[in-house]
Amino acid sequence: MQTLQPKQRLMILISGIFVELIIGTVYAYSVIRVFLENELQLTHTESSIPYLTSLAVFALMVMVTGRYMTKRNFLLFLITGILLIGLGYIISAFATHYLIFTLSYGLMIGSGVGILYSIPIQIIQTVYDKNQGLAVGLTVGGFGLSTVITAPLLQMLFSTQGFSNTLIIFGISSLIILSLLMYFLLNNIHVKLLYKRQKEVVYHANKKMFSLFFVIFMIGIMFGLSMIGLTGYIGIEYFGLSISEISLFMILFALCNGLSRPLFGFIYDKLGLKFSIIFLSMITILISALYVLFNLNTTLMFVVTISLSWATVGGWLSLMPIITKDVFGKNSFNRTYGNMYLSYGFAAVLGNLYTSAMIDANIALNVIFIPVMILSLLVIATMLIARIKIVKTL
Repeated sequence: MQTLQPKQRLMILISGIFVELIIGTVYAYSVIRVFLENELQLTHTESSIPYLTSLAVFALMVMVTGRYMTKRNFLLFLITGILLIGLGYIISAFATHYLIFTLSYGLMIGSGVGILYSIPIQIIQTVYDKNQGLAVGLTVGGFGLSTVITAPLLQMLFSTQGFSNTLIIFGISSLIILSLLMYFLLNNIHVKLLYKRQKEVVYHANKKMFSLFFVIFMIGIMFGLSMIGLTGYIGIEYFGLSISEISLFMILFALCNGLSRPLFGFIYDKLGLKFSIIFLSMITILISALYVLFNLNTTLMFVVTISLSWATVGGWLSLMPIITKDVFGKNSFNRTYGNMYLSYGFAAVLGNLYTSAMIDANIALNVIFIPVMILSLLVIATMLIARIKIVKTL
């Protein structure tokens, strides 16, 4: 663990949070989408392709970066990530076809975000020896809170500066701000120390244990991601809310997603791995039970259940890096976390395929939640009987 002064650690933490905040702008796509459809005269399906591409590429590049980024090519990866994001926005500004926009926004920006996403996490885990869960949670919380800040900013700039000019502004700003933040993030860190191998005693760090946590993360994230995708549909079809009403609640939902990350990091620090996973699973069961057992078509029911759903995604994404390090060790963190993050991609695909198929088959919403309850109960049962030991650093 690198020894730093408290002010130096705080500067690194703040820089990491703001890096995640900047790269998280890619998920303010709901604002971009409206103006994109008007600018290029796109259908709803066509305008969804850039975002879906960015999701898939993001998850893939987290894995690729974890496998292939080393102390020798660290700066090359970092610079490439910054350039891909900045140039991705700028090229998007000149796109005249949605496929070109998909290449620039989905492929380039998605790749840049995937490359940079885990760098602050790796650095925070290196410089914070205490309360790592809270520190990592605060860092990735910036990613979750990005939409709250950048969505209104995008809306204002699109209205005053126009679609293309706004993307150019975001591209140039991203290049400058990310470069400065990365300087502050790395100013007091020797890159070679990020890859310094420690003497560790690693328990159960085998393919079976990896598969266990991969499935647990996939199941946990799958429900929340599905609810995020269905927020508008559920609000309109089951609660009779208008688009404008749902849009107002979206700020609250995004806040829940962002703030739950440091919260569950704190819970992990204080109460441990098993409690954190069981607690998150119990929240999912509570949400499901409210839909299965009660027919409460009230606005309060919508706000509470959707807020908790968005919060569970933040919670799982906060736990993933710290559990990966604690169970599999820091020496193999980059590769293992990159592979583990693919559970997010599988969760997004499987969850949306399941809910879409059930909805298309006119299956009632309360029935859709029954398998969710069963899977969450299985996760709790697994945690209760599993023997999991934390890596011991010698």
